[in-house]
Amino acid sequence: MTFDCIEKIIRRLFGQYGRFLARHPLPFLLLSVLVAGGLGAGMYFLDTESSVEDLYTPDNGRGKTERAYVQQHFPTNDSTSFQATRLINLGRSANVIITSKGSDGTVLSSTTLAAINAFNTDIKGIQTEVSGKNYSYADLCSKWGTQCQVGGEDFLDFAVRKNDSMAISYPRTDLSDGSVVFSAGTLGSPTLKTGTDDVQTAKSFRLDYFLRTDSPSDEKLSEKWELAFLSYMEKYKSNFINVCYSTSEALQAELAALTTRVIPLFSITFTVLITFSVLSCMMLDMVRTKPWLGMLGVLSAGMAIVASMGLCLYCGVKFNSVVASMPFLALGIGVDDLFVMLAAWRKTHPGGSVEERMGETYAEAAVSITITTVTDGLAFGIGAITPIPAVRAFCIFTLAAVVFDYLFQITFFGACMVYIGHREKGNRHATTCMRVPTPDEAKDRSGCFRAMCTGNAMAGVDGNGEYHGSDHAVMVFFRKHFGPFITKWWVKAIVLLIYGAYLGCAIWGCTQVRQGIRLSRLAADDSYVVDFYNKQDQYYGEYGPRVAVIIAQPLNYWEQSTRDQVEKLLAKFEGTDFTFGKTESESWLRDYLAFVSQYSGVIPGLSAATKSSFLSNLSDPFLKNAAFERYAQDIEFNGDKSAIMSSRFFVQTKNIDNSDREQGMMLKMREIADSMSIKTMVYHPSFIFFDQYITILPNTLQNLGIATATMFVVALVLVPHPVCSIWVTLSIASICTGVVGYMTFWDVNLDAISMINIIMCIGFSVDFSAHVTYAFVSCEDKNRNARAVFALYSLGMPILQGALSTILGVSALSTSVSYIFRTFFKTMFLVILLGALHGLVILPVVLTLLGPPCCQKRDKGSKADRVDPQVNPGQPKDTPNHHHNREPPQQYSNQQPQGFDIPSYHSPQYMEASNPLNDTKMSTYLQHLNATGRRASGARDSPSPHSGDPSHGQMQACKEVSVVFRK
Repeated sequence: MTFDCIEKIIRRLFGQYGRFLARHPLPFLLLSVLVAGGLGAGMYFLDTESSVEDLYTPDNGRGKTERAYVQQHFPTNDSTSFQATRLINLGRSANVIITSKGSDGTVLSSTTLAAINAFNTDIKGIQTEVSGKNYSYADLCSKWGTQCQVGGEDFLDFAVRKNDSMAISYPRTDLSDGSVVFSAGTLGSPTLKTGTDDVQTAKSFRLDYFLRTDSPSDEKLSEKWELAFLSYMEKYKSNFINVCYSTSEALQAELAALTTRVIPLFSITFTVLITFSVLSCMMLDMVRTKPWLGMLGVLSAGMAIVASMGLCLYCGVKFNSVVASMPFLALGIGVDDLFVMLAAWRKTHPGGSVEERMGETYAEAAVSITITTVTDGLAFGIGAITPIPAVRAFCIFTLAAVVFDYLFQITFFGACMVYIGHREKGNRHATTCMRVPTPDEAKDRSGCFRAMCTGNAMAGVDGNGEYHGSDHAVMVFFRKHFGPFITKWWVKAIVLLIYGAYLGCAIWGCTQVRQGIRLSRLAADDSYVVDFYNKQDQYYGEYGPRVAVIIAQPLNYWEQSTRDQVEKLLAKFEGTDFTFGKTESESWLRDYLAFVSQYSGVIPGLSAATKSSFLSNLSDPFLKNAAFERYAQDIEFNGDKSAIMSSRFFVQTKNIDNSDREQGMMLKMREIADSMSIKTMVYHPSFIFFDQYITILPNTLQNLGIATATMFVVALVLVPHPVCSIWVTLSIASICTGVVGYMTFWDVNLDAISMINIIMCIGFSVDFSAHVTYAFVSCEDKNRNARAVFALYSLGMPILQGALSTILGVSALSTSVSYIFRTFFKTMFLVILLGALHGLVILPVVLTLLGPPCCQKRDKGSKADRVDPQVNPGQPKDTPNHHHNREPPQQYSNQQPQGFDIPSYHSPQYMEASNPLNDTKMSTYLQHLNATGRRASGARDSPSPHSGDPSHGQMQACKEVSVVFRK
């Protein structure tokens, strides 16, 4: 059965296109440059997105739905009724964590407290000028009544003024005016006196300067004050205290700055890849060497990057710091395609015309680069459906880059190959483009002249006009050394044992994977934001977010049964491993009932027994009392205050000091809320960001499933053997398992950044495994070891080149100061390393044991026409046969056109025929060989004797490898 019909169609179409391109290269060259330039103009519309929420939180996160409900039913007013514990958004603020420079390290010493107090005064005195008017903190602060709300300031005033008879308690401190302050939010890592709540020492002191955001003008002014605060803190120095600082917009500003910091790394990558490409394209022959083609290949990838970014920006897709890593990947992919095209060109017969060679080149390289583009493009296309905007934007930009890289490879780069092919055809120097003598013609010249100023475009063509291209040293290594070594039985056993250990460790690593990205990791390592977040995690992890428990339906709170029901509900939230008990909770209902119980005999008519008394006394006097008026923000009455439509309570969480605890706490709170018979929801502004933890894993698994199924179908269609698809799918599963498992050991979480690379893993896995498997099954030999050696001989070098070019493309990111870019490098390195190991070691070994039969059928022609599987006539036994040499050379000895003799390699006739000044004779000779070759072989579609069915060359090479292997 034939499975390669689609492959043959692609080969034939690209062969025709390659010949057409060779006839008309200039339009393709100019059009590509114009398209890249025109689309590149879209860079003018560069719009950068650096909002942490807009980039790293899922679009469909439950927290955003809960926030919308809170905004509607419990609105805030920063100008008169600000409460830090009741924030709906994180808002605008400047935050500082202060530590002591004193020898005792405590912030409660009189000297340190005085320095903190002076610092607080200085901060409130910072001014910013807008439209000619100066604004201080007092003009922009969030207020409760008429007083600015500075978190920790009341406690600071008490600590500075207290006498020896007053104690500082933890977690709450009674102030001298009778009010109570939450000291746990201000003091970090306190040491308590034995058996008491009295604080003896503390390591840190926190102050939070909250700013108004009620109106757009307030938002703008507060932003300006934050910038003035940052400017002041950059210059601040003290002999007594150390200050770590941050602002609500600092992380966003640091994210935006990362893009500019990665530009030098891109310059390094571009230089490295150009150098690598030029060296890979060079040869000792000054005519056949192609250094300019290496540079043009990298330029083609650069044009794809410019065009893709311009197009995406034209379409309104915003640029972000994660997208800044796209050019590194796109360059690596583009250089890989360059090597595929150049390798296909070198397989063609140098005596053919440029048109014929381009047709053969495109027919040979078409399937490879098409499969690469389709698989990578589909992987990124599937990634673009993720609900996390940063991942979606990256996948859109990279998908566009992959498509443009493919288009420019087959247009711009192909046109460049045509012109360089004509230079080679004319036996011209690669640098000067002047005609040069062959080494034999210059044998009397100096060694330097022969090395630098000679070349032979017809090198490898024997006296019969047949091309015997020499194998690269790496290909010889795979055929003669690595292949036979890896197919020994004891090496197979070792490889399988190592693979079992690899898979076991990878699976264990998958069970230990950590989800989500900590906000502090979004900034550069040397950022002041990182220092602040580290201190926050170090000193303030015991008391976590204060979570709102919202009853989202009307209840008869004046009925005892309803009160009991609400009390049981709160008890469930307070009884978890993530929360403190009722002593740290805030409940307006508890305090109201306690108020009524305490003052019912003092205040006439104070009762909560009936509906009317409950509601009237709730509004006045309870909510009018200064100690309880904050609860007015927690109760939503109907229009005439005859019913309570919804209300909220607060529970205090504990020990929320890592991503696992953050995720576990939020899920537990929501689980309890969902289990209640009363309509209940929970909310904290941090839940918007915690939602990424529960979104990353399901979306990653979903994308992996969709992509794997898609790649199976693609492999089934494009790779001409159904068994290949099964091995490709198994390889994808193995490589992805390894990437996820081993990135855990490398301190990489499963987050938005690594999710991108896991998506890419699928595309690259297909590249590594599909071609190896197809080469194995296409080799016509019953010996599996020989077929594995043939697969390594055919594809070992391309896999190494592709892996090396991609790793070089992202290697500069390993030195980045950003977790985002280092994570990109780590996961990309794992993808390429594990993919290459599977393609070069694991898959060949497994195929020798479990591999399918070959997909080629033996020729059913006459016995005389069949080639003996152990003999490869017309070739040295150490050299694989090429598809150009389809017939034994002896058959042409008596079939020459009149007036032509087959010239010897050194004869004047040969030199004249290979000389571009006498192309007519060579063309006539090749046409004659073409005609006789067709009659002899029946290859009706072959345009020349060296452009036959490539699969025939594969079969012959496989037979030759089999002969060498058996020897």
